[in-house]
Amino acid sequence: MNSRERVKVTLNHKEPDKVPIDLGGNQSSIHIIAYKNLLEYLGIEDNNIQYADFVQQIVAPCEEILDRFQIDVRYIQPLGGMIRVQDMKPEVEQKYIGQYDQFGVFWGNDAKKNIDDILYYDPVIHPFADFKSVSDVKNYDWPDGLDKTPFIGLKDYTRKMYEKTEFALSTPPVGCVYEYCTFLFGFTQTLRYLKTKPEIIVIAMEELLKYWTNYVSTFLDEVGSYLDVICINGDLAEQAGPIMSIKLYEKMIKPLERKLSNKIHELADAKINYHSCGSIAKFIPHFTEIGYDIVNPVQISAYDMEPCSLKKRFGRFMSFWGGLCNSQKTLPFGTPEQIRGEVRRNFECLKPGGGFVASSIHNITAEVPPQNIVAMFDAANEFGNY
Repeated sequence: MNSRERVKVTLNHKEPDKVPIDLGGNQSSIHIIAYKNLLEYLGIEDNNIQYADFVQQIVAPCEEILDRFQIDVRYIQPLGGMIRVQDMKPEVEQKYIGQYDQFGVFWGNDAKKNIDDILYYDPVIHPFADFKSVSDVKNYDWPDGLDKTPFIGLKDYTRKMYEKTEFALSTPPVGCVYEYCTFLFGFTQTLRYLKTKPEIIVIAMEELLKYWTNYVSTFLDEVGSYLDVICINGDLAEQAGPIMSIKLYEKMIKPLERKLSNKIHELADAKINYHSCGSIAKFIPHFTEIGYDIVNPVQISAYDMEPCSLKKRFGRFMSFWGGLCNSQKTLPFGTPEQIRGEVRRNFECLKPGGGFVASSIHNITAEVPPQNIVAMFDAANEFGNY
């Protein structure tokens, strides 16, 4: 099988020739520091390093790295979002250095730091932090999801990728309904308002849904016919479990996220890959009802996320994208042999019957040694054959 066939088969819950492997998405890429160390370790040059996402300080790996690890997926990033590292000029705002996003959230770090010492940027200025009413939200100057500027030239690029390569094609995240409220209001304020002023969060999610529906319609009108996977974000959990009650999720969040899912499935014959870190097992039956086909990053170190248990309970109807190796402990601090053993065990759980794309559990962080990265992907290729 070629890569595209391999990904399609496994996402239809059938066994391909081998487990597909991913590296390079917004939740499956590599920090720029780890990337530079990897390039040096492998003797590979990349003189045009580009950010896949500046905030997370992750890069779009060069083709030679992707070939070295036999990566099956390529990402169709809006061309306006790809920034060469040397061209990035962070802004200074108050006591922070970073950048504003299209919603007016400032992603920053301490401006006193040397920029080379900053590992990532957090949402530090929340434009809705002082909002008290529905009208505050409705009267906000929301961005235009119908703006075609980021997609200029993207159709030709994507068509060439589809026609001249055999890779599966995925988007970066193209929607985020609930989680973006935590950036707009602040994490704690969002959870507080869910209980005390739910109407404010609901109207914010409705405005976000309107934006992302327009955005995804514009995006998929350009390239939807070429795509295999479409990613959306929505962190709903932390290490120990959901961050809100399931009943609250069902009442307030699920109906709106279902609308975005329905729109995506209406516009493109592709699978939806839903990203949520943490312990998400309680949400997975709801994800299926919403129309999500895949969950990512499969954080096996979180509560109730043991891979064999996940596969047994949900593997008939949900695909798993991630799950390669514990990225909090084993990958950064283990030995190559320990990593090889863990990858083998996780494959024994997640591989049978298809429904598994192997990738790092979220992005490979700055401190991960290059020999451990090589060990992880080499083990994925070693144990991937059916």
